[in-house]
Amino acid sequence: MAKATAYNGASESAWRQGELQNALEYSKRGLTIAKKYKYKSIQSRLYNNRGVTYDYLSDYPAALKNYFAGLAIQETQNDPKLKASILGNIGLIYSNQKQWERSLKYHNRALKLSESINDQRGISISLNNAAIVYNAQGRFRKAAEYYTKCIEIDSLVNDTVVLGDDYNNIALVYMGWKEYDVAIDYLKRALEIRTSTNNTIGLIITNSNIGEVHFVQEDFERARIYFQRAIEYAREANDRESLKYVYDFLAKNEEKAGDPISAYRYYKLFISYRDSIDNSTIARKQTELELKCQFNKEKEVARAKQEEKDRQYRIILIAISSGLILILLFSILFFRKWKQTQAQQVIIQEKNELVQHKNDEIMASISYAKRIQKAILPSTSTLGEAFSNNFVLYLPKDIVSGDFYWMDEIDSTQFLAVADCTGHGVPGAMMSVVCHNALNRSVHEFGKKSSSEILNKTRELVISEMSQQDESVADGMDISLCAFNKKSSVLNWAGANNPLWIYRKASQTLEEIKADKQPIGNHHNPVSFTEHKVEIQEGDRIYLFSDGYQDQFGGPKQKKMMRKGFKNVILSSAELSIKEQRAFLNITFINWKNTLEQVDDVCVICIERIS
Repeated sequence: MAKATAYNGASESAWRQGELQNALEYSKRGLTIAKKYKYKSIQSRLYNNRGVTYDYLSDYPAALKNYFAGLAIQETQNDPKLKASILGNIGLIYSNQKQWERSLKYHNRALKLSESINDQRGISISLNNAAIVYNAQGRFRKAAEYYTKCIEIDSLVNDTVVLGDDYNNIALVYMGWKEYDVAIDYLKRALEIRTSTNNTIGLIITNSNIGEVHFVQEDFERARIYFQRAIEYAREANDRESLKYVYDFLAKNEEKAGDPISAYRYYKLFISYRDSIDNSTIARKQTELELKCQFNKEKEVARAKQEEKDRQYRIILIAISSGLILILLFSILFFRKWKQTQAQQVIIQEKNELVQHKNDEIMASISYAKRIQKAILPSTSTLGEAFSNNFVLYLPKDIVSGDFYWMDEIDSTQFLAVADCTGHGVPGAMMSVVCHNALNRSVHEFGKKSSSEILNKTRELVISEMSQQDESVADGMDISLCAFNKKSSVLNWAGANNPLWIYRKASQTLEEIKADKQPIGNHHNPVSFTEHKVEIQEGDRIYLFSDGYQDQFGGPKQKKMMRKGFKNVILSSAELSIKEQRAFLNITFINWKNTLEQVDDVCVICIERIS
């Protein structure tokens, strides 16, 4: 336990000092030891540290995954301080995503826990976190009330570091009230404390806040100084979210200060860091910003050229005699026409280059989205550790896919699923992230352990996520979900529209278990999903798949393969080794579609039971 505890302490120390990669490495090593020896309390602390680290790296899905893993462990432990800390951290993630009510829910749970054990430090933290939300909602009086309580508590316990946070945060309230002199006074107190404690993250925040106050007061020179200090600390900590925020303000500051070139340079840096955090709207927003800067630049160049022309024309009119006025007028008209033609050619060329540049950026963004989607899929090694004899045939129609496969493990049960989300390409990929997150939450946040319970809860979460606005969305997914019990040969399965196929080695037949005819999403007559229990014998093969393979057009008549044709492909190759069968399915698909376009994403997974 001593070694795992040491790694936990090293991880916490690393993220506090802004050494985020070291923090992840230490927590990873600690978790390996803690899991091996079942040190539940240390596991929970390490998950919490990893969540904080991913939060600083702006990887919110990874942060939530680790926080909920730590919270799940705390449900069986008696450590209210740690549980309150994790609840508060989850609330902070939702606050970062502007989900205010959900954030307040977790902060209030943390506050009640701290009050139940009279933990003054924990009470202060929860009050502070709730005040952040109130301030963001514009409820400044409530925020000021909570921050004042925090200052009273932290002054009594002489917690200097946290007082720095309190002073910084109450300053934000006065900024909201436009009481800038009071805000600056609190911010300078926070800056003094954070400098003395070498709090890198805190120094980023306070310097940028001071810069923002000076910017609002139109003291652009002072604002620039504090923004640049914040950037130095943010680079040291590799804090992308803060770099994005400060470069955005610097661009606005330089534009107001009358330096459009610097403003344009900072705009580009802001866009670059925004790209790495939010890929869903990057192409549109970046295009708008760059076109705006380009348009302003072109206006300035055109104005300068026109002023130069006017100066030259005045000199010519004064110098040339009245006898040459008529000739001069014709010359000027011809010259202007020629210049207009030349300028139009230059503009057309520039616009063509700009369109090509935007296309390249959009493709780069989609390629980066592919990397993100790939990261949520189980790796080959992870799948191999769980199921030693398997294959995956994954053929997206476009760069990113609406099909995905999912794997998880709780206690002695291993889950494996193939899902087909509405659409393909970027819309399908976005839907796959929503559905993947709902599956994880069903297992880890809500503790569902059977296939039918997981699908029921996942449907509820997906409908909720897709109904956040005034009108609901009919999108969702079809899925085939297996739950394998390591201690028995019984397979627990449920399906939404997609069936399960089992090749029985003994009889050399393909058995089909039909799915419920309803999706994971809105449906006119939703019912609870049916749970099937199936005995699996040695040598039997289990097939999970989307409908992309069987819906592909091709063959001599250029028609769909259909389910019957797909079954024939499976049966004709079932006696091959698992790797050979994957190659056979892949080659058969390529030959079937030949020169025709692939119509949908394809995903087929096969698991063979071995003793």
